[in-house]
Order: sequence, then C-alpha cells, then structure tokens
Amino acid sequence: MDELVAIKVGDRLAWSGSVTGNARITIDKPGLFGGDDKEGGIAGDLDVMMGAPDQAVNAGLANMLGGLVPAFRGVVTFFFDGLMCSGSPYPKPWTFRLRRALMGWDGDAWYPAKAVVELAGPGGEAIKAMNPAHILYECFTNADWGRGLSRPRLDDTAWRAAADALAAEGLGLCLKWSRQDALSAFMQGVLDHIGAVQFVDPNTGLVVLRLLRDDYVVADLPLFDADSGLLGIDDDDSGAQSAAVNEVTVRYRNPVDGKDGTVRVKNPAAIHALGGVASATKDYPGLPTAALALRVAQRDLRAASGFIKRFKVRLDRRGAGVLPGGVFRIRDVGRGIGTMVLRAGRVEYGTLTDGTVTVTALQDVFGLPATSYVGRQESGYVPPDTTARPATTGRLLEIPYRDLAGGSPSTLAGMVATSAYVAAVAAAPSRLALGFELLRRPVGAAQFASGGAGPFCPSAALATAIGPAATAVGLANRLLMEVVPPGTAALIGDEVVRVDAFDPSTGVLTMGRGCSDTVPRAHSVGTPVLFYDGFGALDRTEYVQGLALEAKLLTRTSADVLAAADAPLVTATLVGRHYLPYPPGNVVVCHARYPTAVVGEPFLLEWSHRDRVGQADQLVDTLVGGIWPEDGVTYSADVRVAGSDLVLASVAGLTNNFWAPSIYGAYDVVVRLWSVRGELESLQRHEIALHYDLVQLLATEAGEQLLTEAGEPIHLDLNYAPLVVQALVTEGGQFLLTEGGAQLMTG
Repeated sequence: MDELVAIKVGDRLAWSGSVTGNARITIDKPGLFGGDDKEGGIAGDLDVMMGAPDQAVNAGLANMLGGLVPAFRGVVTFFFDGLMCSGSPYPKPWTFRLRRALMGWDGDAWYPAKAVVELAGPGGEAIKAMNPAHILYECFTNADWGRGLSRPRLDDTAWRAAADALAAEGLGLCLKWSRQDALSAFMQGVLDHIGAVQFVDPNTGLVVLRLLRDDYVVADLPLFDADSGLLGIDDDDSGAQSAAVNEVTVRYRNPVDGKDGTVRVKNPAAIHALGGVASATKDYPGLPTAALALRVAQRDLRAASGFIKRFKVRLDRRGAGVLPGGVFRIRDVGRGIGTMVLRAGRVEYGTLTDGTVTVTALQDVFGLPATSYVGRQESGYVPPDTTARPATTGRLLEIPYRDLAGGSPSTLAGMVATSAYVAAVAAAPSRLALGFELLRRPVGAAQFASGGAGPFCPSAALATAIGPAATAVGLANRLLMEVVPPGTAALIGDEVVRVDAFDPSTGVLTMGRGCSDTVPRAHSVGTPVLFYDGFGALDRTEYVQGLALEAKLLTRTSADVLAAADAPLVTATLVGRHYLPYPPGNVVVCHARYPTAVVGEPFLLEWSHRDRVGQADQLVDTLVGGIWPEDGVTYSADVRVAGSDLVLASVAGLTNNFWAPSIYGAYDVVVRLWSVRGELESLQRHEIALHYDLVQLLATEAGEQLLTEAGEPIHLDLNYAPLVVQALVTEGGQFLLTEGGAQLMTG
C-alpha cells in the first residue's frame, strides 16, 4: 500500500492520519465502546509493516510467538499490542482505509505521473483514486497475480493516451479485487466503469486500451458506401421504444465511510412517450463520488435509450482498418441512410479465401459527458456528531459542608478538620455528550488515576452582567435546562446561588444570592452558570488540607471518549473547606445594601449571623436574617482606601452584628467583612466598594458648617477631597487637621 489513512474498529473511528512507511502508531481510544463501564475501547501501539524485501522480524511478534518467526515480506502486516475490549469476550472487527496506486507493482510503477486521480469527497475530504488505465495495465503485467505479460506486449502510446484522458476526465476508481472473482471478470468490471474496450491490434500484435468517447471529427472518419467498400448490411435493427430504458440508477461507494450511495437520472421525453418509467440499476462500486456517478449514469442512460440503430455491416478488405471500439461512417442510399456514425463492437476479419470484414456495430452514443446535466439532491439529514469534544467549563471543586451534609452522614461524621473531598463538574460541550470520566493526580505526580465518572450538568451563560444585589438575570446558551428544579444549587463563577425559579420562555433565572460558604459577587456577561446539584463526578478519595490537585475531564459520547491529551487541565488547592466558618450574610452599609456612595452620614456596618452546622444542607441566601451564630465565631472587618494598602479603620473579634468606626473625610473605599473561628477564616469575604464622604461637624448654626474654638466659630474652606480630613480639638483650645496621620493645619 502507499498510505494508511484511517482505522475503524466496530465501525467507529479509532485512528486517522498518514503512514507511508514502516512505523509504530499509538491508538488512544480507551472509551471507544463506552469505556470500562461498557465494552472498553482501543488503546495501545500498532506496528505498521509494509513488507519491503529487507523488512526485519518484528521484535514484539517474535517475543510473543517464540521460535522461528517470519518477517512477513511482500505483504502488509499490522501488529497491535494493547487493549482491544473490556467487559466483552468478543473483540470487534478492524477495518483499514488504505491508498494504493504506486506500491506493489511488479517492478517500478508504470507512468506514475498519472497513476493517482485526486477527487473531492463529501465534506471536501480528498479522495485519491487510482487511474483505471493503471489498474488494467497492472492486471496485464503483474507476474505475481496478473497475466504476467511483459510490458513491451502493450501498446504504450495507446495506454498512455487512455491514462491521460481518464486523468483529465477525473475518472478515478477506488476498487478492490477479491481473488474469489476471476481476473477477467474484474478487468471487465473496470472496462464497464470507464466505458472502454481492450483488444489485440491485428496489425501490431500489441494489446490496446481504447476509451469509447465522442472525441473525433465526423468528417475525418472513414466512410464506407457502395463505392468504398460497403458490401451489405445484413441486420438493420432499431431499438424499440417499448423496450427502451428511460431511467438509470447508479449505485456507487463512498471510500471515506465505506457506505453505498445512489444517484438517478431520467429521460423525461422518453418517459412521456412510453407513458411510464422503465428503470435499470447499475452497480459501479469503484466510483467514489456522487458527481462521477451522475456522469456515468447519464452515459448509460443515453446508451440504453430507444431508437438506437444496430447493424451487422459487411465490408471488403478496405475495412481491415476498423478495430474494436473504433468509429466509422456508412452510407446506403437504398436503405435511406445518408451518413451515420457507427461504433465497432466485434470485428471478424474473414479468412484467406473470404476476405469479407464483418463488423457488429451500433450507432455511436457512448461518449462520457464532461459534466452532469442534473444535480444530485443531497439528503437533508445531518448525521449526529458523536465526536468527543473538550469540556471547556470544567471545574474541580473542594466539596463544601452543605453538600457533604446532604450526602452520606457517615462520611461527614468521619471527617476531621484537615479532611477534604473533591468533585468535578462541567457543562456538556454538546447535547450528544453523555458524561465524562475524571482523571486526577497530585500536582507533580507522574500519572493520572481514575477518580470516577459522572454526567454533565445543566448549564448556561449570563446574558447580561449582574451586580451583587441582583436576584434575576437572563440566561443564554442554555443546555439541558429542562432538568433544573427549584431549590437546587448552581455556581456562577465561585458563588453558590439557589435556583428559585426559571422561566424557559424568557430565559430568566430568579435566584437567591451568596448561599452556602460564599458571598454575592459581581459577574460579567458570558460568565458560565453550572447547575451542579446532583450532577458531576464525586471522587471518593479522602484528601488532606494543603494538597494541590490537577485533573482532566474526558468527555464521553455514545461512540467516543476524549483522549487525555486533548482535555484541558483544571486544578484545585484544598483548604479544608468543610470546616471553615460561614461568612456573615445580609450585609448593610449605612442602612443600604451595596451602596455606591454614602455622603454626610456616620459610618455603620451591619450584618446577620450564619451557622454552618445549624444550616446543614439548607441553601440559605445572603438576605436571610435571624440565624444564631456558630459557636466560637467572631467577625473581622476593615475599611481600606481603594487601590492602596491604607487602612482607615479595622476591627477583629466582634461577636455582635454591627460596627460603627469613626471615619471622616472623602474617599473611595472598599469595605471588607469576614468570619473567624480560632485561626480559621471564612472561605470568602464580603467586599463592597463605595465612595464615602463625611466631615465631622462640631457645631451647626443656621445650617452653617463650622469648627469651634473656645465657643468662637472658625470658618474653614475644606478643599481636601478626596483626602480623609479629621478635625480634633485639643485641651489647650488648639485644633488640628490631619490626613492619614500627617498634620495639615493647626490654630
């Protein structure tokens, strides 16, 4: 063979590529038949041995068989070592898509420049067919399996002309000879495909290949009449219209997928004349494309239609130049034949005592059209794409307390503070993706190990950006959303939300924000939303806090499993998430939720307690109040200048649910709030950005803002914004203005 292009096992694609010499290729499709849960797949190394005269013995085969092992020269051999199936005692059959036009000849390939005819297959995939002239040439000359004629016995000029014409027509064949059939039958099949004859030229003794084409000038053809060699016409039969074929169906074979296709052409005028359809079906398994099959179908329809003149013509010795497949003219005024072009079929050259040349001929209608007159109506059916594609939204998550509490009580009871479990969740890359297999390993480990398998979760993406206070949002790119019940959890980024309602007609999701151990965040448009509750792959291995894991999610379809090399890497560092205190909820700054600005109002931060153990598996959103705090939990908070490390106020160890620091001035700030138990902090912190503006008023008189000293007003123009300006009155009647601890003014 010239090239190995693809390998199918059990009618599923196991490998594709290009191998043109001895090579070892790796097939990595362990889930081709459903993985270990079903019938396994194909995974291992395949040795491709082309069978060269000096090919060495395959080492793996020799080790397996022992003793004297042949090198298998002169034949293509495949040797596979690896997984072939699991869960089934019956390995599935293998099929190979091969190309062969130049290799395997008895000597060098004849006329290699025109041996391959490249065609465009379905989907634009290249089909490299073999020139039919080369197929027939090798049948004549191959000494191993052909007729073994020496090459000088063939008329090289005629054969090259035929090869050139077939290449120009784009008429290449993808055809296999099974030796159960006689070689002569195979060769006749090739001639039927291309419309040609082969014969021995009586003048040269050489084998000639002649294509039946309308490639002649009528005026240049030899003319036989009563004055130029026409002795008589014994038979003058015209094809009856009632016996004519007015529809031809051609069956061809697509070499890419090995499936048969059909095309059909009709003669509407003949159908109308006959009053019905007279159909004939032709099998041309060597035709590789529908376009080529249509052209051949039109050729056969024209040849099979009615009113074709059939003659047995007797010529004198001047007809000795008529050869099988040749074209000539006759004229017989007595029969009403002006000038007619005939194509010679059988030619009998007579004997020494009777030199009459008898030609069985037909009116010439055998030319192959250059293009099809009709287009092929393609099927509207699009086969499902079962290719396993990467899950681009895969996540490896440390399982929080809420999910463990809703699972096995014994698992949660047996965990210690440093324990950790992980799960993988992902959106399906397509509706035909059935699930995925989880491979994971500690960062730095050499090999991935199986962590289980699970289904893809329903998913969507935010159609608009949302802030931390939003409780409704439109969803785009929805997939499997018909299985999302209210009350279940979803992930938006790293925030857990509760599904309160989903309207499939509008695509609007109503939700509770900041559930479990997370806090509300702002999310940009397009952020994935994973409805993970009850989905995903749970790794039942117990890990320890501080371990870094990396994983790959291998998509599984009904016909394929994604190769590990094609799966993106996802990571997670374990923090003992289940044991961390929950952050507080229901956060309010200066009596407002998530304000963007506070002006002229003393700073006040308020919140509601949360109880990790008491909430158990309930999805309590951030707006819920009135929950008693978990034992030992305190709260920490600070106010920082946005974009800097300057802390305006901070506090730790609070057990109540409010904080009112003294902050004065005008600043863009970030307010942070989190929970603490012992040395453990909550997984996430509230972070609220706003503009704060407050100058302390020691006295107010008729709406006028003043600072006072010894009862006398001192008017100040406070043009220090956005600086934080604080006014203090000292015991000695002095005052000072400071910014970040630096003195600005005294008096």
